[in-house]
Amino acid sequence: MKFKINKENFKNLLKKENRLKLIAALGMIGVLLIMLSEFIPSNSKESSSDKQEKAEYNISADETEAYKTQIQNELKELLEQIDGVGECSVMLTVEGTTEYVYAENVSKYTDTDSNRTSDKYENDIVFIEKDGEKQALVKKIVKPKINGVLIVCKGGGNAKINEKVINAAATALNISAGKICVEAKI
Repeated sequence: MKFKINKENFKNLLKKENRLKLIAALGMIGVLLIMLSEFIPSNSKESSSDKQEKAEYNISADETEAYKTQIQNELKELLEQIDGVGECSVMLTVEGTTEYVYAENVSKYTDTDSNRTSDKYENDIVFIEKDGEKQALVKKIVKPKINGVLIVCKGGGNAKINEKVINAAATALNISAGKICVEAKI
C-alpha cells in the first residue's frame, strides 16, 4: 500500500472527523521521539569552567565536613573534661560551606570629558605558580557559620551540669546559649 501526500489526502486529513486522529498520532510520535532520545548517547562535553566549578564545590563541601568533624571532636574532648559531664556526643549544624576569597589586582581608570568624569575599575585575580601549575592566590578562607549545637551527655539530666556545658560550648564556639541544646544520655 502506497501512501502519497497530495492535496486531496492532505485536505482529507484536516477534516473535522480526522483532526483528533491526526493530533493523537502527532502526540504519539512526539512521545516516541522523546523516549528514543534517552537511548542515544549525548555528545555534550562539559566546559572546563563547569568541571572546575564542580570540583571546587566538592572540595569546599569536603572541607566543610572536615571542619564540622574537627570542631565536634574538639568540643567533645573539652566537655568530657568538665566534672560531672561524663561521656558525651556532639552534633553541629553549620550554614553554607567553606568560602575562598582570592587576591585581586584592582586597576582604576578615570575618563574625563568636558562635562563629566567616569571611573572604570578592572579586577584581575592574582595567580601564582606552584609545582609547575598556575593557582589563584587565596587571600583568606571563610569557614562556615555555626548555627547550633546538640550535646548529649551522661550528666545532662542535672541543671548545674547543663549550665556548665552550655556556658563552655557557648564560649568555645562563640555562639549564644540559645543555640545550644543539652540532653541526658541514656
